[in-house]
Amino acid sequence: MKKIKLSKRQKDIIETLAYIVLGYLIAVGANAALGFFMNTDYPVVAVVSGSMEHDTINSYHTWFVDRKYDEADMNEWSFRNGITKGDIVFVKGTPYEELEKGDVIVYKLNGGEPIIHRIVRKEDDGLSTKGDNNMNVDQDDNIPPLKSEHIQGRALVRVPFLGYVKILFLKITGRG
Repeated sequence: MKKIKLSKRQKDIIETLAYIVLGYLIAVGANAALGFFMNTDYPVVAVVSGSMEHDTINSYHTWFVDRKYDEADMNEWSFRNGITKGDIVFVKGTPYEELEKGDVIVYKLNGGEPIIHRIVRKEDDGLSTKGDNNMNVDQDDNIPPLKSEHIQGRALVRVPFLGYVKILFLKITGRG
């Protein structure tokens, strides 16, 4: 068998490609393992819009107070200071019955991208949600009430800036 002689440049390219493939496999494996332990298909979600940001005029607070939400309850809600574009959020699968008004959830409709918004109503026909920085409830904009099959889980914790990796990737591929 004849040995193939590679130049240093060719060896460097092969080594770099091997590291990229290995890194990808580790990331996919880690995401699958985290999904298993967090009981969701989306254990980590990058925030790619500003719909959960709280602006300086405090429209988040005003919207809820104008609609007679209890301020003491609002102070107990998770992410009461918002979630910023470019953050990543860790998500735990949560039974539908345990979700409550004020929870920040991740939902997905009809094969679309995951959306992270706050529950503003829980009724017999399903959940209504709203991005804290949005003026309308999602279901007022022709999104059906959310059922258990739409819910990916409840947001647990956010990590600033790491979501910019996905945002950059979406821009490079022309999808963002």
